[in-house]
Amino acid sequence: MREPGDLEDDDGGHETLLPSITLSVLARVDGVNPGELGLATPVPITSTEPTGERLRGARLGDVIGGRYIVEAQLGRGGMGRVLRVRHQVLGKAFALKLIKTPIATDPRIRDMFYREARLASACTHDNICSIVDFGEDPAFGLFMVMELLDGQTMHGKLRAGGRLAPKVACDVMWQVGEALRYIHGRAVIHGDIKSENIFLVRGAAQRRVIKLLDFGLSRPDRGSAGGEIDGTPEYLAPERIRGGPATVASDLYALGVVMFELLTGTLPFTGTLEEVFAQQLRAAIPPPSSLVDEVLDERADEIVAKATAKDPRDRHADVAGFMYELRTFMNMLGMETARRRAGGDLGGRERREHDHRSKAAAEIFASAPIPMAAVDVNGKVRIANQAFLEFLGCAGAVGGIELRDSGLLEIYPSLLRDLASTMARRSSVKRVIYLSEGGGATVEVAVLITPAPATAEVTAGELHLALHPLRHVHPG
Repeated sequence: MREPGDLEDDDGGHETLLPSITLSVLARVDGVNPGELGLATPVPITSTEPTGERLRGARLGDVIGGRYIVEAQLGRGGMGRVLRVRHQVLGKAFALKLIKTPIATDPRIRDMFYREARLASACTHDNICSIVDFGEDPAFGLFMVMELLDGQTMHGKLRAGGRLAPKVACDVMWQVGEALRYIHGRAVIHGDIKSENIFLVRGAAQRRVIKLLDFGLSRPDRGSAGGEIDGTPEYLAPERIRGGPATVASDLYALGVVMFELLTGTLPFTGTLEEVFAQQLRAAIPPPSSLVDEVLDERADEIVAKATAKDPRDRHADVAGFMYELRTFMNMLGMETARRRAGGDLGGRERREHDHRSKAAAEIFASAPIPMAAVDVNGKVRIANQAFLEFLGCAGAVGGIELRDSGLLEIYPSLLRDLASTMARRSSVKRVIYLSEGGGATVEVAVLITPAPATAEVTAGELHLALHPLRHVHPG
C-alpha cells in the first residue's frame, strides 16, 4: 500500500460517505498490517476547555485570535464588550465581541457559544449581521467577529427622533420579519428581539437597510435554572417569564412589542423589573393608535394585539402569518407590494436572487456527503460541513477543533506540513490516504487542500480542505 503521496488520476471514482475517522483508526484490517495503511491508535479529539489562566481585558493594539488588532471600543453589552478590530492579513475592519470572563469560563456557556456561533455563521441573509469568525484566545477568552456596520440602532434612532412614520415602521418591521423568517426556517430562535438589536444602515441609493443583530447569541443562558430568566424584560413573552424556553411564539411576542415601540416611540410596559413582569403577565398591551395623535389604521392595532397575545396559541402561527397581515396594512398605506422597500428602489429582484443563491450555497455545503472544511495554516477548523464533523467523530462541535488533536494526523502525518506548503506556495496539494471500514475493507481517499481565493469574503487567508472517496481496496 502507498503511504500518503501525490494524487494520481483515477477514473474509477467511488461516491460514498467516508467512514468515521474514529472507527477507521480503531478498526483492524484483517490480513493487512495497519502500519502499511498509516493506521494507528487515534489521539482523542478534545474540546477546548478553560486553561485556568486569568484572562485580561483587551487594550488598544492587542491582537486577538492571532489576527485581529484592537483599534477601539464600540460598545458594551450583557455578553461583553464590542471592539473595532482590523484583520492583520486582509486589512479589513470588523466588529469583535469579546465575551465576559465569568460567562466565558462556564462550561455550559462555552458549549452554547460554540453551538450558536456555528449556527449564526451559517446564516447568510441581507437583513442579518454576518458572523465571519469565532474562537478562543488564550489571553482574552471567547470572541466572535462580525461585519462592521455603519449606522445606528433603532433604539438610538427612537431616542433621538421619536416614533417612526407608519410607512417607515412597516418597512423596518418587514425587513426584521424577513430575517426572522429566515432563521426560524433553519431551526434558530432569536430569543432577544428588541430595538437595540435592530440596526439601521444605508445601502445603495440611500436605501434603508435593516440588520438583525445577536440572534441566538445575546443571552448568557437559555434555561431557567436557579430561577434566572434570560432576555430583556420589556420584550419578554409571559411564558418565558414563567421559565419557559425561547420559541417561535416568544419571538413573535417580542416582534409585536417592537412594532408597538416603532409606531408610538415608547415601550408598552416600563418600571421596575417586578412591575414590568407583572404587566407582561397580566396587562394587555394598549393599541398603538391610542398613544399617537394622527389617525392610525386599526389593522396596526390588530397586528400588535395578536402578536402580543398572552396565550402563545392565540398569536400568529409563524412569522409568515405576521408578515401576511403586515402586508395588508402596508397595502392600505399605498406601499404596493410587500417586497418592495419604502422608497420604491428596483433592487428587490436582485436581492431575492442573491439571497436565493446564498441559501442554495449554504444548503449544498451543509448537506454535501464529501467532508469539507475551512482551516487556518495551523489546522484550526473555522467552519465545516456535517460530513466532515461526522468523519472526525465529533458531529456538532466544530468550534475550536484543532486538527492536530484529531485522529486525522495519525493516518495523515504530513497534514500540517501540507497546510503550510499550500499557504506558502498558494497552490493546491493533492494526497491519497487509506481508511479502514472494518471487515477487511479499506477506502482509498483523495485529500485536496486549496488556498481560498483572494476574492473570498469570509475565508480569505484560509485553506479549503476536502476528502473524496475514490475506491474500495480489498487486501489480496
